[in-house]
Amino acid sequence: MEENYKRTKGRKTGSGTSKKGGRRSRASLIKRILLWAVLIGLILLIVGSFLFAYYASKSPAFSEEKLKDPIPAKIYDKDDELVTTLYGGQKRVLTDIDETPEKVTDAILAVEDNRFYEHGAIDFVRLGAAVLNNVTDGFGSQGASTITQQVVKRVFLTEEKTIERKAQEAYLAYRLEQEYSKDEILEMYMNKIYYSDGIYGIRTASLYYFDKELEALNLAETAYLAGLPQLPNRYNLYVDPETGTNRAHTVLNLMLHHERITEAEYNEAINTDITANLVQRSEEERASNEPEDPEYASYINVVKRELQQNDKFKDMELGEALASGLSIYTNMDSSIQRELQTMVNDRDYYYNPKFKSEHFNLASSILDTETGNLVAISGGRDYREVVMHNQALVKKNVGSTMKPFLSYGPAIENMQWRTDQTIEDEAEYQPEGFDHTIYNYDQQDHGEVTMRDALRQSLNIPAVKTFETVMDEAGENAPEEFAEAVGLEYSTEEEEDLPLTFNDVLGGGDYSRFTPLQMAEAYASLGNGGTYNEAQSIRYVVTDEGETVEFEHESEQAMEDYTAYMLTDMLKGTFEPYGSADYIPMNGLNIAAKTGTTSYSSDIREEKNLPDSSAKDAWIVGYTPEYTMSLWTGFTATEEGGDTSFVGADEHITPQWFFRDIMQSISTYNGQDFERPDSVVEVNGDELAVKGSEDMQTYEDEQRQRNTQQRQQPEEDIDEPNQVITEDPEAADEVEPSTEQETPETQPEERTEEQVEEPTEEETEATEQEETTEEPTEEETTEEPTEEETTEEPTEEETEQETAEEETEAPEQEETTEAPASEETGEPTEEPTEEEADEAA
Repeated sequence: MEENYKRTKGRKTGSGTSKKGGRRSRASLIKRILLWAVLIGLILLIVGSFLFAYYASKSPAFSEEKLKDPIPAKIYDKDDELVTTLYGGQKRVLTDIDETPEKVTDAILAVEDNRFYEHGAIDFVRLGAAVLNNVTDGFGSQGASTITQQVVKRVFLTEEKTIERKAQEAYLAYRLEQEYSKDEILEMYMNKIYYSDGIYGIRTASLYYFDKELEALNLAETAYLAGLPQLPNRYNLYVDPETGTNRAHTVLNLMLHHERITEAEYNEAINTDITANLVQRSEEERASNEPEDPEYASYINVVKRELQQNDKFKDMELGEALASGLSIYTNMDSSIQRELQTMVNDRDYYYNPKFKSEHFNLASSILDTETGNLVAISGGRDYREVVMHNQALVKKNVGSTMKPFLSYGPAIENMQWRTDQTIEDEAEYQPEGFDHTIYNYDQQDHGEVTMRDALRQSLNIPAVKTFETVMDEAGENAPEEFAEAVGLEYSTEEEEDLPLTFNDVLGGGDYSRFTPLQMAEAYASLGNGGTYNEAQSIRYVVTDEGETVEFEHESEQAMEDYTAYMLTDMLKGTFEPYGSADYIPMNGLNIAAKTGTTSYSSDIREEKNLPDSSAKDAWIVGYTPEYTMSLWTGFTATEEGGDTSFVGADEHITPQWFFRDIMQSISTYNGQDFERPDSVVEVNGDELAVKGSEDMQTYEDEQRQRNTQQRQQPEEDIDEPNQVITEDPEAADEVEPSTEQETPETQPEERTEEQVEEPTEEETEATEQEETTEEPTEEETTEEPTEEETTEEPTEEETEQETAEEETEAPEQEETTEAPASEETGEPTEEPTEEEADEAA
């Protein structure tokens, strides 16, 4: 019994335990599942947190500068007048949240983020709905980005749809909401959002599509602009008016649904034609990204370059700097800039069809001669090309424009040559150490020429010979150092081992050396007394915070003032008869200039069947005391037969007409001329020499000798020979005895007492004069005896000849009495004229 009881009891007990155990097992399983779920959730949360932290750590830097709405830079001219505004490729007219109509913000919030002012950086309600849709329809099928997230996406991120980017977006949105208010974030959105056709910001879009300010928009137009950023190119009214209209109706529905407009307002707006006020634009106008002021493109190109070189802005991206609200005050003369670019663009200016073609281009720089300030610049005909390839800043072969800086300038600077220094020209010449043969432009031998004439006519052989002489006498580096002092540097990293040669003097060779802007800088140094000034476009910049940043430029004395002036005086001859631009009248201007062309190699001439007179570049660089202008012209292609080349002298002068018209147009004609320094003196009339130089000392010695002779000539009355030569030769001695020029062979043997006493007094005076003057040599006193010194009585034939001479003018007398005196008869010879004396000297 007991046993059964126990068994029964045991069975009962076992049976009860089984039921309870089952319940416990199920509860335990649920607990375990829940525990695992929590554990997995925690693990996922931890992993997700670490992953989020990892992705967030890779986020772009949170930059307040980038968050700022771009404020375009403003460009001012030399008179502080606003000439243009730089929008950096994204023209924006900003709106202020406090001035934005409520209907505009209502439309934006209704379609983009209706609970914007109620949630934080992320709207978890919209996020949950988006997650469900993404699970069922695929990742990325629906977005839940708030306006805050859209701002950070526009500023810091890309449109890529990845978990990493979404994590970064959430993190940055949180940071943004911590730093800025909701109103500030909404204002950022309205100014940064894209509206198709290169338009950014809702106010800019309002002006672009409807030519209205925001407050003037009707409700339908407002709804359209609010809905456009979702798919801007698809909803663009210029692309598909029907789709754009439907999008506006969708926004109106959302505004009604969220009770942001009334039923009556909705019905009126639905029935409004949003294309009625649409600004009519062609496809070309829509596609064009032409700036409003393309005539300033070349100048702005230089402004940007200088801005990046300044210590204040060199570590900033250019776009960032130009979008930071800078006010840039320049040296631009806006009227000259417009005139220059207008002429560059005018293809009808040229008579020759080849200069109207797309292959022809030109570039020019205009500087203030005294300061080096950049007055105007043109980098070519196409502003789009200028932005990337400003021809005024591109190195070119510079032709004969280098002759003043490698030949004649160094010769004056180092050897103090006079402007009438002579150089032996030849029909052809082989430079020292080279197998090449060079010729003058006319392939002629001009004999012995002065430095002035050689430069004026741009002769090649005298220039090369002068270059070689400078290197021999002043040092091999003298020409290069002279050129580098005015910014024309030859030693570069690529070419530092290449010595200067005759090719550099002629501006040719295999390398394009200098830009039109550099050539203007160099020539301006000649016009302002030898001071080199680096061209400068920016005077100063005022930042958005009111800080003034001054811009400085290099300025130094590059050469002696006498070198600059003497080169200038010679370069004035370019426009005079036989000058290289003598057919270009520059009436009323004191102007100096140098022309230049660069030829093709013989291989290219042969390959392209080009005439020998063909040139690929044609230059002129010139200056007045007021302005310096460089002008390069050339072709972007080399075609057969010279269709894209300068062929012959008539085409070579193409840039000279352009130069004349611009310089005559912009000059003030104030009569200003280049001021001659005290270090320069005149010799032989209109030639120049360096004061105190060896050449000048020689000249002064010659002058003293000539002056001595001239002082003696009046005493002998050689200007009145008929009063000296009479029938009585002794009477001539009484009139003007001269002990300086008398010789024993010519003195009369007999004199009366009266005749002796009178000359003795004068001889005494002459003796005193000799003590203060240079003693004439024997050759000087005996080479040409005067008529007073003869003792023989003139014959009847001589008397008749003298009577005839009285009735003729002096020049005729000189021509008929040039025969030397006869040693046998003692016949008098004619005293040389002043011109003959000069030639003899």
